[in-house]
Amino acid sequence: MIRSALLPYFLAGTVFLSGCRSVGPTALQQSHSDFNCAIAHSNDEQLLLNLVRMRYLETTLFLEVGTITDSRSRSCRVGVDGMKLFVDPSERIMELTPTAGASISQMPTVVYSPMQGQTFVKRLFSPMPLPVLLSLIQSGWSASRVFGIFVESVNNLQNAPTASGPTPARVPVYQDFYRMAQLFTRLLWDGSLTMGMSAGDPRQVVLCFFDYGSNRQDICELKELLDLPQDQDRFVFRENFFYVAEGELELRLRARSVQGAMFYLANGVRIPPEHCDAGVVAVTRYPSGSAFDWSDLLGQLFTVHCSKERPENAFVSVRHRDYWFYVEDSDITSKATFMLLANAFSLQAGDAGIIAPTLAISTAR
Repeated sequence: MIRSALLPYFLAGTVFLSGCRSVGPTALQQSHSDFNCAIAHSNDEQLLLNLVRMRYLETTLFLEVGTITDSRSRSCRVGVDGMKLFVDPSERIMELTPTAGASISQMPTVVYSPMQGQTFVKRLFSPMPLPVLLSLIQSGWSASRVFGIFVESVNNLQNAPTASGPTPARVPVYQDFYRMAQLFTRLLWDGSLTMGMSAGDPRQVVLCFFDYGSNRQDICELKELLDLPQDQDRFVFRENFFYVAEGELELRLRARSVQGAMFYLANGVRIPPEHCDAGVVAVTRYPSGSAFDWSDLLGQLFTVHCSKERPENAFVSVRHRDYWFYVEDSDITSKATFMLLANAFSLQAGDAGIIAPTLAISTAR
């Protein structure tokens, strides 16, 4: 007879062998979600790192995940290593030594490619098209956030145009623009202001005021800021500052590029005092010589904190120059701005393609 102690081994082997059949589907469900989360988090870290690099006037670089391959193998073994037979006058006893073994291996490989070349650079430096700005607003993003990030000026109102490049030495002009953007957003939400594409020219955006009601004072203030006639309610946005159509009342808009928007938001990165004292970053100053606090301009839009210790409450964080730079998980405003910037970057650079060389990294352990 076979000793009863062998029974658990054979049962375990049977269960394991049957379970191997589900390794494939189960692995697909688990790895798909894991890779998705890892890539999304890696892209967030890359964007934040490049914003920090811009603040330090360092070269930026974007890597795109080209392909991911994940090869898996499994093996199962159940057997008997030896057998001993004892003869006893009263009974025959057979003793077996069971063996069982299994192995599962995973070898994922990720291929990275640098995003470079003429097409990519051109799109990164091209101003955001006016129809894209309209689409962002119509898709639910507030006009104050879209204008604040991607618009340098509207008519005579300036939104820190000197900040679309490396940190400027002089304090930017922005106060009236931000008041305009706030009024714009409020009137859109209340339905007293509408925006839409022009039927005659797909590159134009038509702006219309109506249903003044309780918003009359805000509408009058907005028109005054934009230097628009109070007795007219229909205006046309144009990107061309040098062309004025006869008989049309126009709003001349100058948009930022994605590169310009990144430089602009990079000023929201808080720099350690010793780095400022060492002169490794540019400092914007008033004519009196005192330093300008960029949180006065970007505090309601985007803030990146810094710390010697790794933050515990970070939405995304990167280590650079012996400091941790991070966006707080509870800072909903900065997270929304970061998400909008990431979407705009993907929109502008998504079809630009990649060039060699590529870097393949095996993540097997």
